[in-house]
Amino acid sequence: MATLTVIVTAYNSADDLKYTFEGLCEQSSEDFDVVIVDTGCDADSKTVIKEYCDEYVGFQSVEIPHCLTPEARNEGVKYAKGELVYFIDGGDYIAPDTVESILKAADVTKADIFTPRYYSAGENEPYYDRWMDMLATVPEIDKFDRALLNTLDFDGRVYRKKFFDLYSLSFPATPVMYNAAFLIKCVFGCDAKVSGVAGAIYSRRRGIYRDGFPEKGEPTEKNLDILISVYEEIYADAKAIIEDETGAFDGDEYTAQEILTVYFEELTNRFYRYFWYLSDETLKKIRDRYENISALLTEERRKTLNKTFADLRFPGMYVTRQDAADLPLFSILADLSDNTQLDEFIDSLYIQKFPFFELFVRKSAAEDPSFPERWRSVENITVLPDEGFFAKARNEAKGVTINVKDPTPLDPRILSELSVSKAPRSFIQYMFTSKRKQYSAKSYLKRKGLSIQ
Repeated sequence: MATLTVIVTAYNSADDLKYTFEGLCEQSSEDFDVVIVDTGCDADSKTVIKEYCDEYVGFQSVEIPHCLTPEARNEGVKYAKGELVYFIDGGDYIAPDTVESILKAADVTKADIFTPRYYSAGENEPYYDRWMDMLATVPEIDKFDRALLNTLDFDGRVYRKKFFDLYSLSFPATPVMYNAAFLIKCVFGCDAKVSGVAGAIYSRRRGIYRDGFPEKGEPTEKNLDILISVYEEIYADAKAIIEDETGAFDGDEYTAQEILTVYFEELTNRFYRYFWYLSDETLKKIRDRYENISALLTEERRKTLNKTFADLRFPGMYVTRQDAADLPLFSILADLSDNTQLDEFIDSLYIQKFPFFELFVRKSAAEDPSFPERWRSVENITVLPDEGFFAKARNEAKGVTINVKDPTPLDPRILSELSVSKAPRSFIQYMFTSKRKQYSAKSYLKRKGLSIQ
Protein backbone atom coordinates (compact mmCIF):
# COMPACT_ATOMS: atom_id res chain seq x y z
CA MET A 1 0.00 0.00 0.00
CA ALA A 2 1.31 3.44 -0.94
CA THR A 3 2.46 5.79 1.80
CA LEU A 4 1.15 8.93 0.09
CA THR A 5 -2.06 9.52 -1.86
CA VAL A 6 -2.20 12.40 -4.34
CA ILE A 7 -5.73 13.74 -4.77
CA VAL A 8 -6.22 15.59 -8.07
CA THR A 9 -9.26 17.83 -8.49
CA ALA A 10 -10.10 17.66 -12.20
CA TYR A 11 -11.74 20.42 -14.24
CA ASN A 12 -12.50 20.91 -17.92
CA SER A 13 -9.11 20.94 -19.61
CA ALA A 14 -7.65 17.81 -21.17
CA ASP A 15 -4.28 19.51 -21.77
CA ASP A 16 -4.09 20.75 -18.17
CA LEU A 17 -4.79 17.27 -16.85
CA LYS A 18 -2.13 15.71 -19.08
CA TYR A 19 0.36 18.27 -17.74
CA THR A 20 -0.50 17.35 -14.14
CA PHE A 21 -0.48 13.60 -14.74
CA GLU A 22 2.84 13.70 -16.60
CA GLY A 23 4.37 15.43 -13.59
CA LEU A 24 3.11 12.62 -11.36
CA CYS A 25 4.45 9.96 -13.69
CA GLU A 26 7.91 11.59 -13.60
CA GLN A 27 8.26 11.26 -9.82
CA SER A 28 11.51 9.75 -8.54
CA SER A 29 9.57 7.71 -5.97
CA GLU A 30 6.79 5.25 -6.77
CA ASP A 31 5.49 5.09 -3.20
CA PHE A 32 2.25 6.92 -3.95
CA ASP A 33 -1.11 6.42 -5.58
CA VAL A 34 -3.48 8.88 -7.24
CA VAL A 35 -7.17 9.62 -6.74
CA ILE A 36 -8.68 11.83 -9.46
CA VAL A 37 -11.90 13.59 -8.51
CA ASP A 38 -13.88 14.49 -11.64
CA THR A 39 -16.00 17.54 -10.76
CA GLY A 40 -17.83 17.56 -14.10
CA CYS A 41 -15.22 17.25 -16.84
CA ASP A 42 -16.02 17.36 -20.56
CA ALA A 43 -15.64 14.36 -22.83
CA ASP A 44 -12.02 15.08 -23.78
CA SER A 45 -10.95 15.41 -20.15
CA LYS A 46 -12.77 12.20 -19.21
CA THR A 47 -10.90 10.44 -22.00
CA VAL A 48 -7.56 11.62 -20.60
CA ILE A 49 -8.51 10.49 -17.10
CA LYS A 50 -9.49 7.06 -18.37
CA GLU A 51 -6.27 6.69 -20.37
CA TYR A 52 -4.07 7.32 -17.32
CA CYS A 53 -6.19 5.16 -15.02
CA ASP A 54 -6.00 2.31 -17.53
CA GLU A 55 -2.27 2.65 -18.13
CA TYR A 56 -0.89 3.33 -14.65
CA VAL A 57 -1.27 1.15 -11.58
CA GLY A 58 -2.43 3.22 -8.63
CA PHE A 59 -4.46 5.75 -10.65
CA GLN A 60 -8.21 5.72 -9.99
CA SER A 61 -11.02 8.21 -10.55
CA VAL A 62 -14.30 9.14 -8.89
CA GLU A 63 -16.96 11.46 -10.23
CA ILE A 64 -18.50 14.16 -8.05
CA PRO A 65 -20.05 16.67 -10.48
CA HIS A 66 -20.78 20.32 -9.75
CA CYS A 67 -19.01 20.69 -6.43
CA LEU A 68 -16.56 23.15 -4.96
CA THR A 69 -12.86 22.28 -4.72
CA PRO A 70 -12.92 21.63 -0.94
CA GLU A 71 -15.89 19.27 -1.33
CA ALA A 72 -14.04 17.39 -4.07
CA ARG A 73 -10.99 17.08 -1.82
CA ASN A 74 -13.06 15.72 1.06
CA GLU A 75 -14.55 13.12 -1.26
CA GLY A 76 -11.11 12.18 -2.56
CA VAL A 77 -9.87 11.54 0.98
CA LYS A 78 -12.51 8.78 1.35
CA TYR A 79 -10.69 6.83 -1.35
CA ALA A 80 -7.16 7.60 -0.13
CA LYS A 81 -5.14 4.62 1.09
CA GLY A 82 -1.95 6.43 2.11
CA GLU A 83 -0.96 7.74 5.52
CA LEU A 84 -0.36 11.12 3.87
CA VAL A 85 -2.64 13.01 1.48
CA TYR A 86 -1.47 15.60 -1.04
CA PHE A 87 -3.94 17.89 -2.84
CA ILE A 88 -3.34 19.09 -6.41
CA ASP A 89 -5.65 20.86 -8.85
CA GLY A 90 -5.74 19.81 -12.49
CA GLY A 91 -3.29 22.02 -14.39
CA ASP A 92 -0.83 22.23 -11.51
CA TYR A 93 2.51 20.44 -11.34
CA ILE A 94 4.86 18.95 -8.78
CA ALA A 95 8.60 18.73 -9.51
CA PRO A 96 10.08 15.22 -9.99
CA ASP A 97 11.66 14.95 -6.50
CA THR A 98 8.59 16.20 -4.65
CA VAL A 99 7.06 12.92 -3.46
CA GLU A 100 10.47 11.48 -2.52
CA SER A 101 11.34 14.63 -0.56
CA ILE A 102 8.03 14.57 1.31
CA LEU A 103 8.41 10.92 2.26
CA LYS A 104 11.95 11.50 3.55
CA ALA A 105 10.79 14.49 5.60
CA ALA A 106 7.91 12.45 7.01
CA ASP A 107 10.33 9.74 8.11
CA VAL A 108 12.86 12.15 9.65
CA THR A 109 10.66 14.84 11.23
CA LYS A 110 7.59 12.73 12.09
CA ALA A 111 5.58 15.90 11.33
CA ASP A 112 1.86 15.99 10.57
CA ILE A 113 1.82 18.69 7.90
CA PHE A 114 4.45 19.39 5.24
CA THR A 115 5.05 22.67 3.46
CA PRO A 116 6.91 22.67 0.11
CA ARG A 117 8.26 25.49 -2.00
CA TYR A 118 5.50 27.22 -3.94
CA TYR A 119 5.90 28.42 -7.49
CA SER A 120 3.25 30.58 -9.11
CA ALA A 121 3.77 29.56 -12.70
CA GLY A 122 1.13 31.45 -14.68
CA GLU A 123 2.16 33.28 -17.81
CA ASN A 124 1.33 36.65 -16.23
CA GLU A 125 2.92 36.47 -12.79
CA PRO A 126 5.65 33.86 -12.34
CA TYR A 127 7.54 33.80 -9.05
CA TYR A 128 8.58 31.66 -6.09
CA ASP A 129 6.70 32.76 -3.01
CA ARG A 130 9.21 34.10 -0.49
CA TRP A 131 7.15 33.15 2.56
CA MET A 132 6.83 29.53 1.46
CA ASP A 133 10.55 29.48 0.68
CA MET A 134 11.24 30.57 4.25
CA LEU A 135 9.10 27.74 5.62
CA ALA A 136 10.45 25.05 3.29
CA THR A 137 13.80 24.91 5.10
CA VAL A 138 12.43 24.74 8.66
CA PRO A 139 12.18 21.25 10.25
CA GLU A 140 9.59 22.39 12.80
CA ILE A 141 7.51 25.50 12.09
CA ASP A 142 6.08 27.48 14.97
CA LYS A 143 2.29 27.84 14.72
CA PHE A 144 2.63 31.63 15.06
CA ASP A 145 5.43 31.97 12.52
CA ARG A 146 4.92 35.10 10.41
CA ALA A 147 5.59 33.15 7.21
CA LEU A 148 3.00 30.52 8.14
CA LEU A 149 0.44 33.21 8.89
CA ASN A 150 1.15 34.75 5.49
CA THR A 151 0.59 31.47 3.64
CA LEU A 152 -2.42 30.04 5.46
CA ASP A 153 -4.55 29.75 2.34
CA PHE A 154 -1.88 28.36 0.02
CA ASP A 155 -2.28 25.06 -1.80
CA GLY A 156 0.45 22.43 -1.93
CA ARG A 157 0.59 21.23 1.67
CA VAL A 158 0.59 17.55 2.61
CA TYR A 159 -1.45 16.28 5.59
CA ARG A 160 -1.55 13.14 7.69
CA LYS A 161 -4.79 11.37 6.85
CA LYS A 162 -5.48 11.04 10.57
CA PHE A 163 -6.90 14.58 10.60
CA PHE A 164 -9.75 13.37 8.43
CA ASP A 165 -10.14 9.96 10.07
CA LEU A 166 -9.17 10.32 13.73
CA TYR A 167 -10.15 13.96 14.23
CA SER A 168 -13.07 14.02 11.75
CA LEU A 169 -11.88 17.24 10.14
CA SER A 170 -12.73 18.30 6.61
CA PHE A 171 -12.25 21.26 4.30
CA PRO A 172 -15.17 23.72 4.71
CA ALA A 173 -17.40 23.93 1.63
CA THR A 174 -16.55 27.55 0.85
CA PRO A 175 -15.11 29.08 -2.35
CA VAL A 176 -12.33 30.87 -0.46
CA MET A 177 -10.06 30.36 2.58
CA TYR A 178 -10.80 26.63 2.84
CA ASN A 179 -7.08 25.82 3.05
CA ALA A 180 -6.62 28.36 5.85
CA ALA A 181 -9.64 27.20 7.82
CA PHE A 182 -8.54 23.56 7.63
CA LEU A 183 -4.92 24.33 8.48
CA ILE A 184 -5.75 26.27 11.64
CA LYS A 185 -8.08 23.48 12.81
CA CYS A 186 -5.14 21.08 12.48
CA VAL A 187 -2.52 23.36 13.99
CA PHE A 188 -4.51 24.89 16.85
CA GLY A 189 -7.24 22.31 17.40
CA CYS A 190 -5.10 19.17 17.06
CA ASP A 191 -1.68 20.62 17.92
CA ALA A 192 -0.20 19.40 14.63
CA LYS A 193 3.51 19.59 13.96
CA VAL A 194 4.35 21.44 10.74
CA SER A 195 7.59 20.88 8.82
CA GLY A 196 9.12 22.38 5.70
CA VAL A 197 10.28 20.31 2.71
CA ALA A 198 12.87 22.19 0.67
CA GLY A 199 13.12 19.51 -2.01
CA ALA A 200 9.41 19.59 -2.84
CA ILE A 201 8.05 22.12 -5.33
CA TYR A 202 4.38 22.70 -5.94
CA SER A 203 3.82 24.66 -9.14
CA ARG A 204 0.53 26.52 -9.26
CA ARG A 205 -0.43 27.01 -12.87
CA ARG A 206 -4.20 27.45 -12.96
CA GLY A 207 -5.78 30.74 -11.96
CA ILE A 208 -2.61 32.74 -11.28
CA TYR A 209 -4.22 35.60 -13.01
CA ARG A 210 -7.08 35.58 -10.50
CA ASP A 211 -4.98 34.56 -7.55
CA GLY A 212 -6.98 34.87 -4.34
CA PHE A 213 -10.32 35.17 -6.08
CA PRO A 214 -13.26 32.75 -5.88
CA GLU A 215 -13.95 30.24 -8.66
CA LYS A 216 -15.98 32.72 -10.72
CA GLY A 217 -13.51 35.53 -10.16
CA GLU A 218 -15.90 37.83 -8.32
CA PRO A 219 -15.35 38.61 -4.64
CA THR A 220 -18.46 38.89 -2.49
CA GLU A 221 -19.29 40.14 0.99
CA LYS A 222 -19.84 36.53 2.06
CA ASN A 223 -16.31 35.61 1.02
CA LEU A 224 -14.92 38.57 2.95
CA ASP A 225 -16.83 37.38 6.01
CA ILE A 226 -15.14 34.00 5.63
CA LEU A 227 -11.71 35.63 5.52
CA ILE A 228 -12.50 37.74 8.58
CA SER A 229 -13.79 34.72 10.53
CA VAL A 230 -10.57 32.79 9.87
CA TYR A 231 -8.33 35.54 11.24
CA GLU A 232 -10.66 36.22 14.16
CA GLU A 233 -10.41 32.53 15.07
CA ILE A 234 -6.62 32.59 14.91
CA TYR A 235 -6.52 35.66 17.15
CA ALA A 236 -8.93 34.03 19.63
CA ASP A 237 -6.82 30.85 19.67
CA ALA A 238 -3.64 32.85 20.27
CA LYS A 239 -5.30 34.74 23.09
CA ALA A 240 -6.40 31.50 24.75
CA ILE A 241 -2.91 29.97 24.42
CA ILE A 242 -1.18 33.06 25.85
CA GLU A 243 -3.62 33.28 28.76
CA ASP A 244 -3.12 29.59 29.51
CA GLU A 245 0.68 29.88 29.42
CA THR A 246 1.12 33.22 31.20
CA GLY A 247 -2.14 33.78 33.05
CA ALA A 248 -2.75 37.12 31.35
CA PHE A 249 -3.32 38.69 27.94
CA ASP A 250 -2.99 42.40 27.25
CA GLY A 251 -2.77 42.32 23.43
CA ASP A 252 0.73 43.77 23.23
CA GLU A 253 2.34 40.34 23.09
CA TYR A 254 4.54 39.77 20.06
CA THR A 255 2.44 36.82 18.86
CA ALA A 256 -0.82 38.76 19.05
CA GLN A 257 0.74 41.69 17.23
CA GLU A 258 2.08 39.41 14.48
CA ILE A 259 -1.40 37.97 13.88
CA LEU A 260 -2.98 41.41 13.81
CA THR A 261 -0.32 42.68 11.41
CA VAL A 262 -0.96 39.87 8.94
CA TYR A 263 -4.73 40.33 9.36
CA PHE A 264 -4.33 44.05 8.68
CA GLU A 265 -2.29 43.39 5.54
CA GLU A 266 -4.75 40.79 4.23
CA LEU A 267 -7.69 43.19 4.59
CA THR A 268 -5.74 46.00 2.97
CA ASN A 269 -4.89 43.76 0.04
CA ARG A 270 -8.54 42.75 -0.33
CA PHE A 271 -9.69 46.35 -0.16
CA TYR A 272 -7.60 47.27 -3.18
CA ARG A 273 -7.89 44.15 -5.28
CA TYR A 274 -11.65 43.75 -4.69
CA PHE A 275 -12.46 47.45 -4.90
CA TRP A 276 -14.50 47.43 -8.13
CA TYR A 277 -16.31 44.18 -7.32
CA LEU A 278 -17.87 45.35 -4.07
CA SER A 279 -20.53 47.85 -3.09
CA ASP A 280 -19.72 51.04 -1.20
CA GLU A 281 -21.40 49.50 1.85
CA THR A 282 -19.12 46.47 1.77
CA LEU A 283 -16.05 48.65 1.25
CA LYS A 284 -17.07 50.59 4.35
CA LYS A 285 -17.34 47.32 6.24
CA ILE A 286 -13.74 46.52 5.34
CA ARG A 287 -12.59 49.99 6.40
CA ASP A 288 -14.42 49.68 9.73
CA ARG A 289 -12.79 46.31 10.37
CA TYR A 290 -9.46 47.79 9.39
CA GLU A 291 -9.91 50.57 11.97
CA ASN A 292 -10.78 48.00 14.66
CA ILE A 293 -7.60 46.07 13.96
CA SER A 294 -5.55 49.24 13.84
CA ALA A 295 -6.80 50.19 17.32
CA LEU A 296 -5.42 46.93 18.71
CA LEU A 297 -1.95 47.47 17.28
CA THR A 298 0.86 49.02 19.24
CA GLU A 299 2.03 52.48 18.20
CA GLU A 300 5.25 50.97 16.85
CA ARG A 301 3.32 48.50 14.67
CA ARG A 302 1.02 51.24 13.37
CA LYS A 303 3.98 53.37 12.36
CA THR A 304 5.59 50.45 10.54
CA LEU A 305 2.38 49.60 8.68
CA ASN A 306 1.72 53.22 7.78
CA LYS A 307 5.20 53.34 6.29
CA THR A 308 4.63 50.06 4.44
CA PHE A 309 1.37 51.28 2.94
CA ALA A 310 2.34 54.93 2.57
CA ASP A 311 2.10 54.80 -1.21
CA LEU A 312 -1.36 53.26 -1.04
CA ARG A 313 -2.68 55.96 1.29
CA PHE A 314 -5.20 53.62 2.89
CA PRO A 315 -7.90 54.12 4.00
CA GLY A 316 -8.60 57.75 3.15
CA MET A 317 -7.71 57.74 -0.53
CA TYR A 318 -11.02 56.50 -1.93
CA VAL A 319 -14.12 56.09 0.19
CA THR A 320 -16.53 55.23 -2.61
CA ARG A 321 -16.23 53.82 -6.11
CA GLN A 322 -17.30 57.18 -7.50
CA ASP A 323 -14.39 58.83 -5.68
CA ALA A 324 -12.00 56.49 -7.47
CA ALA A 325 -13.65 57.19 -10.82
CA ASP A 326 -13.43 60.95 -10.26
CA LEU A 327 -9.76 60.95 -9.16
CA PRO A 328 -7.96 58.15 -11.03
CA LEU A 329 -4.19 57.77 -10.99
CA PHE A 330 -4.11 56.40 -14.53
CA SER A 331 -6.15 57.07 -17.64
CA ILE A 332 -6.03 54.07 -19.96
CA LEU A 333 -6.91 54.65 -23.60
CA ALA A 334 -7.84 51.30 -25.16
CA ASP A 335 -7.50 51.18 -28.92
CA LEU A 336 -7.45 47.42 -29.28
CA SER A 337 -7.01 45.87 -32.70
CA ASP A 338 -8.47 42.54 -31.57
CA ASN A 339 -11.77 42.74 -29.71
CA THR A 340 -11.88 38.97 -29.19
CA GLN A 341 -9.60 39.40 -26.15
CA LEU A 342 -11.34 42.49 -24.87
CA ASP A 343 -12.97 40.66 -21.97
CA GLU A 344 -9.69 39.23 -20.67
CA PHE A 345 -7.89 42.55 -21.01
CA ILE A 346 -10.56 44.52 -19.15
CA ASP A 347 -10.87 41.89 -16.43
CA SER A 348 -7.10 42.07 -15.93
CA LEU A 349 -7.44 45.79 -15.17
CA TYR A 350 -10.00 45.23 -12.46
CA ILE A 351 -7.97 42.60 -10.60
CA GLN A 352 -4.94 44.86 -10.35
CA LYS A 353 -3.36 45.13 -6.92
CA PHE A 354 -3.90 48.88 -7.23
CA PRO A 355 -6.87 49.24 -9.63
CA PHE A 356 -7.36 53.00 -9.56
CA PHE A 357 -7.76 53.96 -13.17
CA GLU A 358 -10.27 55.21 -15.66
CA LEU A 359 -10.72 53.42 -18.97
CA PHE A 360 -11.65 54.98 -22.29
CA VAL A 361 -12.94 52.62 -24.98
CA ARG A 362 -14.23 53.13 -28.49
CA LYS A 363 -17.98 52.86 -29.06
CA SER A 364 -17.44 50.02 -31.52
CA ALA A 365 -15.55 48.05 -28.86
CA ALA A 366 -18.17 48.70 -26.19
CA GLU A 367 -20.87 47.39 -28.54
CA ASP A 368 -18.85 44.25 -29.32
CA PRO A 369 -20.30 41.05 -27.75
CA SER A 370 -16.91 40.36 -26.19
CA PHE A 371 -17.18 43.43 -23.94
CA PRO A 372 -17.61 42.05 -20.37
CA GLU A 373 -21.20 42.49 -19.28
CA ARG A 374 -20.19 43.06 -15.65
CA TRP A 375 -18.32 46.25 -16.55
CA ARG A 376 -20.85 47.91 -18.87
CA SER A 377 -22.16 50.28 -16.21
CA VAL A 378 -19.13 50.67 -13.94
CA GLU A 379 -18.27 54.20 -12.83
CA ASN A 380 -14.77 54.44 -14.30
CA ILE A 381 -15.38 53.40 -17.93
CA THR A 382 -16.09 56.06 -20.53
CA VAL A 383 -17.28 55.16 -24.03
CA LEU A 384 -16.31 57.64 -26.75
CA PRO A 385 -17.08 57.81 -30.49
CA ASP A 386 -14.58 56.08 -32.75
CA GLU A 387 -13.95 59.28 -34.70
CA GLY A 388 -11.51 61.52 -32.84
CA PHE A 389 -11.24 58.94 -30.04
CA PHE A 390 -7.71 59.83 -28.85
CA ALA A 391 -8.23 63.59 -28.90
CA LYS A 392 -11.46 63.32 -26.89
CA ALA A 393 -9.97 60.82 -24.44
CA ARG A 394 -6.87 62.89 -23.76
CA ASN A 395 -9.04 65.95 -23.23
CA GLU A 396 -11.11 64.13 -20.58
CA ALA A 397 -8.27 62.17 -18.96
CA LYS A 398 -7.65 62.98 -15.29
CA GLY A 399 -4.66 60.71 -14.64
CA VAL A 400 -1.40 59.68 -16.27
CA THR A 401 -2.40 58.56 -19.76
CA ILE A 402 -1.45 55.11 -21.03
CA ASN A 403 -2.23 54.14 -24.61
CA VAL A 404 -2.98 50.45 -25.13
CA LYS A 405 -3.11 48.67 -28.48
CA ASP A 406 -2.16 45.16 -27.37
CA PRO A 407 -5.09 43.20 -25.86
CA THR A 408 -2.79 40.88 -23.87
CA PRO A 409 -4.03 40.73 -20.23
CA LEU A 410 -1.95 42.72 -17.75
CA ASP A 411 0.14 41.31 -14.96
CA PRO A 412 -1.70 42.19 -11.71
CA ARG A 413 1.27 44.14 -10.31
CA ILE A 414 1.78 46.66 -13.08
CA LEU A 415 -0.38 49.56 -11.89
CA SER A 416 0.82 49.12 -8.32
CA GLU A 417 4.45 49.30 -9.44
CA LEU A 418 3.80 52.31 -11.65
CA SER A 419 1.92 54.09 -8.86
CA VAL A 420 5.02 54.14 -6.65
CA SER A 421 7.52 54.64 -9.45
CA LYS A 422 9.84 57.62 -9.28
CA ALA A 423 10.14 57.61 -13.07
CA PRO A 424 9.07 60.74 -14.98
CA ARG A 425 5.48 60.71 -16.19
CA SER A 426 6.75 60.62 -19.76
CA PHE A 427 8.50 57.31 -18.98
CA ILE A 428 5.41 55.58 -17.62
CA GLN A 429 4.23 54.44 -21.06
CA TYR A 430 7.58 52.76 -21.75
CA MET A 431 7.58 51.00 -18.39
CA PHE A 432 4.02 49.82 -18.90
CA THR A 433 4.78 48.38 -22.34
CA SER A 434 8.09 46.75 -21.48
CA LYS A 435 6.73 45.22 -18.29
CA ARG A 436 3.80 43.69 -20.08
CA LYS A 437 5.95 42.30 -22.88
CA GLN A 438 8.27 40.83 -20.29
CA TYR A 439 5.48 38.76 -18.76
CA SER A 440 3.58 37.86 -21.91
CA ALA A 441 6.71 36.77 -23.77
CA LYS A 442 7.60 34.08 -21.26
CA SER A 443 5.89 30.70 -21.51
CA TYR A 444 6.66 29.35 -18.05
CA LEU A 445 6.76 25.65 -17.31
CA LYS A 446 6.23 24.37 -20.82
CA ARG A 447 4.01 21.37 -20.26
CA LYS A 448 6.64 19.28 -18.50
CA GLY A 449 7.74 21.87 -15.97
CA LEU A 450 11.36 21.54 -16.95
CA SER A 451 11.97 25.27 -16.55
CA ILE A 452 11.60 25.07 -12.77
CA GLN A 453 14.83 26.19 -11.12
